[in-house]
Amino acid sequence: MDGVILNYIQGFIDFTIKEKIPFSHNPNVYGVISNFPDNLKVRDQFYSGGYLSQLNFYGNSLEILNLLASKHELHLVSALEPTQSKKRVENLRMLNYTSLQCVGDDRKENVVVEEIQPDFMIEDRPELIEAFHLAGISVIFPDWHPYTKGMETFATPFSFWSEVPNLLSRSLKKE
Repeated sequence: MDGVILNYIQGFIDFTIKEKIPFSHNPNVYGVISNFPDNLKVRDQFYSGGYLSQLNFYGNSLEILNLLASKHELHLVSALEPTQSKKRVENLRMLNYTSLQCVGDDRKENVVVEEIQPDFMIEDRPELIEAFHLAGISVIFPDWHPYTKGMETFATPFSFWSEVPNLLSRSLKKE
């Protein structure tokens, strides 16, 4: 969800500016909460404020996902800890979805592969793109992140959300 639907990176950068926290973002690395003497403290500070519930949607992702949700089940799984569910629900209040689970980083892969078992997945984390592909799930990923370079081996890239309905349609026809 973060990095795919919601612009978590810019939200985190805005947080560091507003809170006057020195930060150097490395766009080639997945995730942004790094390079701090105490990463957990910075993460908790980001999560404790209103920043997490006010992330902006990427492009027209909200409109496209609502269109898809009118025709398909839309299950959202976030690597956020369950304690952050309320903030995620607040952030996604304008999105129609079938279910939302904040399961934590360690459980996301298992929840998707073993519990939800989707026909199709949108993901940006390289390790999960590969894992979902290996589990037989069709995956597409946003190619606007430098850290997703090379994932074409496992999934189909997209540059604009307007491409997603056609990619989904093609992917489902192959099955």
